[in-house]
Amino acid sequence: MEATITLSLAWIRSVGNTQELVFASDSRLRAGQAWDVAPKIFTLPRSDALISFAGATDYAYPLVVQMSQAIGFFPASRDRRNDISVAKGIALKVFNEMRENIHDLPRGQMTAGDPGVRFIFGGYQWRQKRFRIWELHYDASIDRFTFRPVQPWHGGNSGRVLAMIGDATDEARDRLVELLRSRGKLPGNGFDMEPFEVLRDMIRDRSHPAIGGAPQLGKVYSYMRSQLFAVAWPDATGVPHALGRAALGFERFDLPLLDPDAPHLHSRHAAAASDDDEEFVTTELADEPYEDD
Repeated sequence: MEATITLSLAWIRSVGNTQELVFASDSRLRAGQAWDVAPKIFTLPRSDALISFAGATDYAYPLVVQMSQAIGFFPASRDRRNDISVAKGIALKVFNEMRENIHDLPRGQMTAGDPGVRFIFGGYQWRQKRFRIWELHYDASIDRFTFRPVQPWHGGNSGRVLAMIGDATDEARDRLVELLRSRGKLPGNGFDMEPFEVLRDMIRDRSHPAIGGAPQLGKVYSYMRSQLFAVAWPDATGVPHALGRAALGFERFDLPLLDPDAPHLHSRHAAAASDDDEEFVTTELADEPYEDD
């Protein structure tokens, strides 16, 4: 299985006076078949950033694994003494060095060409005390991976920062605008969990064969901690899914559990009680903005 398209998003969420960075993705790989259990959001050895991808998995997985290891091998980055902009630079250096090592190309092909994969990299930039998002992508004009900062939405709305990569991004953006308009949030300022709701609905309506499986969700907080979430799927009564994979009968994901139809809420409890009524395993997120009523 070499290729897939996806819908991957990252945005700055505003909750009162608090902000957090949210990543969301579908879970489908598709290359002549569908496989709905693929991790597309990745934690890193440093806890203040996440990365996700859209595109060819034969490129994406090796690149993400090696850049993650490179951060882990570099104490100043692993310990967050260096800002995430340094980690972004490490990612690009690793991506380009790995691509230069492709060899034994088909006869007549001089370069490896477009790898057909894009990444969203983001986290909390402690030097500037703000969240940052970058798109990492291949640029044919320089035959290298490079980066593009994600800018606020047009019209001067500095509170709305959103990255979208993958399949049907134009439709996803149109749906998002319509959802915000229906709730009286235009012009307004900032996002809550509306981008997740758009992703959820596009998975459910099955209008795009490349987008499917349970939604994946991760967050980065301003206290420089990242957190993955389990998502009950296909609704609140469903089995918890983590990074697209359903919990096995004996598993209790040590993750907060998200209701896909009330994504602004989440339980501190990781899973349902066990057969002998053990206490729920809980993940305490003391400073995280949440609602539990």
